[in-house]
Amino acid sequence: MDRNTQSGGEKEKKYQAIQELNEQYGWTIVQLTSAAGITRDAYYKWLKRQPSRYHQEQTQLVTAILELEEEHNWTLGYLGMTTQLKAEGKLSFAAGLKRVTHCMRNNHIQTNIRKKKRNRIKRHEEYVNDNLLNEQFDRQGKNEVWVTDTTEVVYGNQTVHKARLHVVLDLYGRYALSYNISATETTPAVIEAFERAFKSEPNVHPMIHTDRGAAYCSGSFNNYLASKNCVHSMSHPGHPWENSPMERWWNDFKLIWLARYPRPKTMVELERLVQDGIEYFNTKRAYATRNGLTAEQFRSQAA
Repeated sequence: MDRNTQSGGEKEKKYQAIQELNEQYGWTIVQLTSAAGITRDAYYKWLKRQPSRYHQEQTQLVTAILELEEEHNWTLGYLGMTTQLKAEGKLSFAAGLKRVTHCMRNNHIQTNIRKKKRNRIKRHEEYVNDNLLNEQFDRQGKNEVWVTDTTEVVYGNQTVHKARLHVVLDLYGRYALSYNISATETTPAVIEAFERAFKSEPNVHPMIHTDRGAAYCSGSFNNYLASKNCVHSMSHPGHPWENSPMERWWNDFKLIWLARYPRPKTMVELERLVQDGIEYFNTKRAYATRNGLTAEQFRSQAA
């Protein structure tokens, strides 16, 4: 495209891309402007520009939206947010439903969408969220995204007993932050696993990615994440690849670790086996995908 025929929106995207690539990868401005088909003078003029009135308003709008969502436990939808902004006089300008909706979508500000399921036996409320992670599994730092899931484990001497193993995994280095073993997949058991994770990593607010199991869709779990200022992302039903790092971790844990040992006879033995296995994968097992480092070594790079 000729330099003179590029629209303002296209140029703005190119300017932003040049700035990000220069800051993240150190590519020179000469190389980037040449590849983008714009002049260095134009880029530097854009770089020194004063924020437009619209940009200042958008900054104020995003700040106000985040403050209100936190205050209202992430329960305000687009219409509710528009109403609340006006009711509390948060803005120095008028923002209608369309502008608020676009702002929330463009900044990935999601609320807990509550849907009611009805049948002849019982009725309950279910919290369902979009797949915000969108298979972006490679993270640049620790505690950006935590993924979790549960799997069935067994123990017992003559009679086989089943239990559920919950694990919280940091995507950076695939480091297992915490685990919990419970009789069934319940919301309190899931929350306990996260309580242990937040105890080991306090004052962080990662995105939390889960499947749509009943415990993860519960109001109690979603309110718990809101209290931690965490955004909840969910895989779509029947799409296990949308949480593939967790699935891969389970596969290795079962085949490389659990399959090597006899079935634990008691819950105490099961707990010890799980704990030793997590320590093994965190501190001893090196992977080529982590540059030949263990999860702990890889994770320490971000310290």
